[in-house]
Amino acid sequence: MINACIVGYGAIGPVHAGAIAGIENVNLYGVCDIIKERADKGAEAYNAKAFYDFEDCLNDENIDYIHICTPHYLHFEMITKSLDAGKRVVVEKPMVMKKEQFDILFEKYDVTKVFPIVQNRTNTCVMKLKEMIQANDYGPIRGVKGVVTWCRDEKYYNSAAWRGTKDYEGGGVLINQAIHTLDLLTYFAGETESVTASMKNHSLKGVIEVEDTVEAYIKYKSGATGVFYATNAHKTHSPILFEINFEKNNFAYFSGSLFLNGELICSDSKEYSGKSYWGNGHTKTLGDLYSGNKILTLHDVKDTMYTMFALYQSAEKNEEIFV
Repeated sequence: MINACIVGYGAIGPVHAGAIAGIENVNLYGVCDIIKERADKGAEAYNAKAFYDFEDCLNDENIDYIHICTPHYLHFEMITKSLDAGKRVVVEKPMVMKKEQFDILFEKYDVTKVFPIVQNRTNTCVMKLKEMIQANDYGPIRGVKGVVTWCRDEKYYNSAAWRGTKDYEGGGVLINQAIHTLDLLTYFAGETESVTASMKNHSLKGVIEVEDTVEAYIKYKSGATGVFYATNAHKTHSPILFEINFEKNNFAYFSGSLFLNGELICSDSKEYSGKSYWGNGHTKTLGDLYSGNKILTLHDVKDTMYTMFALYQSAEKNEEIFV
């Protein structure tokens, strides 16, 4: 039996708990949160042990996997401490906040023991799209497009002190909300050659220190190009739009449905964990990990992370950045 412990039981921690509970041979051994009521709630719900100090999790020899579901600024230190303690690590996006931190993980640690959550890759339509592209001769990908128009208002950012800050969130819409859509672009288009990006805070001046909107032009080493737009300044959570363009065929993934040249060919499950726009990918992702069916490590998100870091650098310097 594998023992897992969730660290951070705010918004996303309960989603991990629900997924773990449905996996054979995995036991939700512990729930940790510095807010006692949260840890107690999770522990009681799943007959687990409550922890209130991360160090106690590290020192517990019964724990095999630590799920990091904490605010962004804690990820790097928690990853390294967990690895030093001999644990395997499941970590929510954005994995880490800075390129230097990501580099250190590859230079000094065994990153095959760090498992990122990129749950959109396991959506039914995304897997179908990957399968169709691999099985059919559509030719090279010419272009990709990702569009995210969601809402994060003043109430959202005021609900936690770390949100909307450069030092603790690391960025805004890109690093937090739109990173999964950016991941789909790199997942299909491959390694990034260069990016040109701009970022603005249109709607929350004086409320947040980071961007609420990002737009970018991306060149891929394959010769494909990408356009990317994401904003938190919309008044609602519109479905994401993701497109892949070939010379004679165009795929569009929108509102949980996949279209080929305008014809519906696939739909995602309507079941979801937590918020509706999170989908049910956590269940599939964690099930694949613990069953050994498909294991994703930091190597699998390297292109996405370096593209994200380059987008921030491009916007800051107002120039094309080569990755």
